[in-house]
Amino acid sequence: MSEAPWDRFEGEAFRRELTRYKMANHPFKTHPFFAQLEQGKAPRPLVMRWVGQFYPWLACVPLAMAERFSRCSWESKYDRFRTMILDQLVEEAGDPKGKAPGHPELWLRFCEGLGVPRATIQATPLLPSTLVAMDDFLYINREVPFYISAAGSSEPPNVELCQRLLPAFRTHYHVEEGHLEYYTLHVTADEEHSRFVGEMVAAFASTPEIRREMWDAMLRGFGLHRLLVDGVLAAENAAGN
Repeated sequence: MSEAPWDRFEGEAFRRELTRYKMANHPFKTHPFFAQLEQGKAPRPLVMRWVGQFYPWLACVPLAMAERFSRCSWESKYDRFRTMILDQLVEEAGDPKGKAPGHPELWLRFCEGLGVPRATIQATPLLPSTLVAMDDFLYINREVPFYISAAGSSEPPNVELCQRLLPAFRTHYHVEEGHLEYYTLHVTADEEHSRFVGEMVAAFASTPEIRREMWDAMLRGFGLHRLLVDGVLAAENAAGN
């Protein structure tokens, strides 16, 4: 029987193995819904239901990054990691001086490009599955060390997903370029955030126990993203019956 990856690898080698597994198995890669989106086969009403549930998830991401930041010690040896987390927090939330909008705002603009007014998105009731996914995401960032929650992050699979969906929304769903900044930004921004996450994992993957926690955080992240989509699909099926 082969060794588990958290026993076999450490440091940078473990980071590479974690990333390899994440890229091959994340729901962004494996869930049929995203393949249907890429091919333009997801019905527009289903897409509209999905964007309405993904918005509150995005709105809670800056809060999760704030929780992650709070778990990073004030000691000078953690300075570079605090800077990494703060960079992501500010980008997710938006520049406090108004120079760049946050990702939730960019998503609302994307929704408008699909034909869904922002007021409709903001007033959409949250599905139980969305509430559970948000609650667990906030919980893990609040309760575990920052390098454990970072290991569960959706970067870098989100870079690949945005690269796949950007032309699909242009071509199949006819979203105008001015409403696609969320996707054009993530094609580049999440590459840097992927590097940040990777550096945290490699720097702290020092014992089998920590590496196992990192691996479990990754699998937990898979579950949350799968839940976000499956909840939407279940609601759509129920509405059609």
